[in-house]
Amino acid sequence: TSLARTNQLCILDESTKSGGVGATISAQVSEELFDLLDAPVKRLCMDDAPVPYASSMEKAVVKRGEDLVQGVFDLCTSLPISAQV
Repeated sequence: TSLARTNQLCILDESTKSGGVGATISAQVSEELFDLLDAPVKRLCMDDAPVPYASSMEKAVVKRGEDLVQGVFDLCTSLPISAQV
């Protein structure tokens, strides 16, 4: 798995931070595969607030693919030099 190869996990989830699928996945990985993690699980999800009806406002709240790319980049560049390969 990519977790075993990279020792990092980034989850993109369109639901809210509390009670979303990403929270469940993060909890399971933290409980069952903690020894594989070199860094905290990075979760990209909406804040705990209602989704706006207006599509222009929704785009500012709902996480998208570009948010995942930036999150993975941030995760990779925040590692200590000794952990980077």
